[in-house]
Amino acid sequence: MATEMYVVRHGERRDSVDPDWESVADRVHDPPLTELGRWAAWRVGRRFAAADVSVDAIYASPFLRTVETADEVCRELGTSFELEPGLGEYRNPEWFDAEPETLPPARLRERVGTLHPREDPHVVPQFPETHGAARERIATAARRLAAEVRGSALLVGHGITVAGVVEGLVGPEVDADAPLCGVTRLEADADGGWRLDYTGDTSHLNV
Repeated sequence: MATEMYVVRHGERRDSVDPDWESVADRVHDPPLTELGRWAAWRVGRRFAAADVSVDAIYASPFLRTVETADEVCRELGTSFELEPGLGEYRNPEWFDAEPETLPPARLRERVGTLHPREDPHVVPQFPETHGAARERIATAARRLAAEVRGSALLVGHGITVAGVVEGLVGPEVDADAPLCGVTRLEADADGGWRLDYTGDTSHLNV
C-alpha cells in the first residue's frame, strides 16, 4: 500500500473572479484556472521538485480546474497523472440541476499533455448526493488508491476532496484545512493506519 499521501486543492478558478463567466462558458460548472491559479499550481510543483519529493502516482478529479492544477505540478516533476472521478466535486443539488458536465477524457488529453488516460475509475459519483455521501465516496476512493499505489501518491481535487481523504484514512475526528493550492500530507504507520502530518500548508505561495 501507499506509504504517504499528499492532497492538494485546485488553484483559483475563473468564475470566482469573472462576473461574466456564465454568459461565455461552454460548461458553466467547469471553469479553468485563472493566471493566478496556474501560478499557484506551478508553485505546488516547485515545492515538490525543490524538496526532491518522489511522487509515484498522481490522480486528479476530472474537473478542468483540478486537471490544470495537476498538469502544472506534473510539468514541474516531469511525470503524468490519471483521472479519478471518485475525487470529484460534491454533487450538491442546490448547486447543480443535473450531473455537472466535464470534458471527456480524450478532449482533456488534447488540452493537457501530462494526462495519462485511466480506463477503470475506482468510484463513479452519483447525482444528487448528500454532503455525507460525497465525503464517503471520496473516502472510498482514497482507501482504494492507497491500497493500489506503492510509495507516494498525490491527489488533486476540491475542498471536499481534502476533507474526504483525511476522513477516509485518518478518521472523522480529525479536521482538515483546504485553502487554494494548500498541501496536506498523510503518512502510513507500521500498523497499517494513517496519521495526519500537516494540512492546508501554503508556505510555497509566500514568495
